[in-house]
Amino acid sequence: MKKYLISGLVDTYRIKLNLFASSPKIALSIFKEKYPNAEDLYVIQDLFKR
Repeated sequence: MKKYLISGLVDTYRIKLNLFASSPKIALSIFKEKYPNAEDLYVIQDLFKR
């Protein structure tokens, strides 16, 4: 399991949510289940963290 930061647009508000999932695709589907009317979903990765 890995922690993913998912961002999505829900009713004109940008929501960022940390989720534990085995892949980014599953993390996106969990976000979509929690917020069914979410749009513009994407995964934010910490590119510069070690």
